[in-house]
Amino acid sequence: MNASVIARIAKIVPLAVVTAVGIAACGPTHGEASVAASAPAATPAATSSATPGAGAVPTTPAPAAPTTEAAPTTAAPAAPAPAAAAARTEATPVAKAPAKPAVKPVAKPAAPKAAPAKSGGSGIGITFDGLNEGGQIELNDLVSFSVTWKNNDATGTRGVAPVVATQLYAGAPCARVFGSADGTLERKDASGWKTLDHLSQGTGMDYVINRNDGAFTLAAGESRTIEYRMRLSTANRPGRITIEADAPVPNSTDYQDMAKAVVNAALVDHRAPEVTGVTASSPKVGTTPAEFGFVVDAPHGTTDLRPVVGVSSAAWLTPEDVVLEVMAGGAWKPVELREDCDGLIALAPTGLESDRRGDSVEYSFRITMKKAPQFDVEVEVGAQANGHQAGRWNAFAPQGRR
Repeated sequence: MNASVIARIAKIVPLAVVTAVGIAACGPTHGEASVAASAPAATPAATSSATPGAGAVPTTPAPAAPTTEAAPTTAAPAAPAPAAAAARTEATPVAKAPAKPAVKPVAKPAAPKAAPAKSGGSGIGITFDGLNEGGQIELNDLVSFSVTWKNNDATGTRGVAPVVATQLYAGAPCARVFGSADGTLERKDASGWKTLDHLSQGTGMDYVINRNDGAFTLAAGESRTIEYRMRLSTANRPGRITIEADAPVPNSTDYQDMAKAVVNAALVDHRAPEVTGVTASSPKVGTTPAEFGFVVDAPHGTTDLRPVVGVSSAAWLTPEDVVLEVMAGGAWKPVELREDCDGLIALAPTGLESDRRGDSVEYSFRITMKKAPQFDVEVEVGAQANGHQAGRWNAFAPQGRR
């Protein structure tokens, strides 16, 4: 074979190898781009065809088969002709080329999975301003505060339907049934203050369901601050209350990953009477008369003071189940009981009212169950005056203020 024939073969061989490599790399990709990046780096055509396939990684080194086909071509000529040597030089990278794209594209397919874009969820940070942890909120005062929602994700936009509400409150009217604090909540929108239909959470998730009014989106690192104001009425009793802010996803009913933040505060009423001492003659209520007493202070000149006694149990009680008496004029007198949403409430007899200013008043009661109760009976004691209520205490567990 003369030198011109050998030269022609040397020029043809790399193209045949490139073609074989391309065919081996264009197999099934399961939806990914085909890999044609295995061509020799020295051939301009192979470099340009590798660009669309960058990022796809074959699972096995496909170019292995073309390498064995090229071997007889380089071994055939006995004389080391210059063209044949060039053919061997160009053919050598064919087996090594796959190593380069096999390393670089590995990280590229994983990039979208590292930080998926989604809405709502725990990627939202929530902070309060104007409500301090452990601070006081005066009943019937208009309290202003703000809440900030921030997208803490490095990438991705998140949707937020802002929600603020008080958690279930033991000092709320009808706390045994609903526990929803009484009052109003307003949000400042572009058009001004808007009264919201939920101040407090209920027994379910109604307070966040379809709360799309005021929804917004946050880009990565972006935040939004909204102003609120609320008024908790004197229908509530003083006690500890929790205000919660949430970030449900707009138009979603999945709240498992909903971001939330809370701040705990003390509801106070400086015009209300205060229970300062509770005593009991026995550890629990039963069929034997059990005496209990409490002291009420009116340090701020509260007038028209009267005691409050509530009786409740896990099993609903009726007035016929209980005998309640009060010490008045040196004798035990019956106290009428009526049912309300918290159980039984005592209607104190005439003569227990007090108009003394800045004084303490002591009350003594006794309670008897007509038959042995199936569950523990709670007796809560408190007082009220001029529309203001004292916080209540469990008479048979004085440390268990409600």
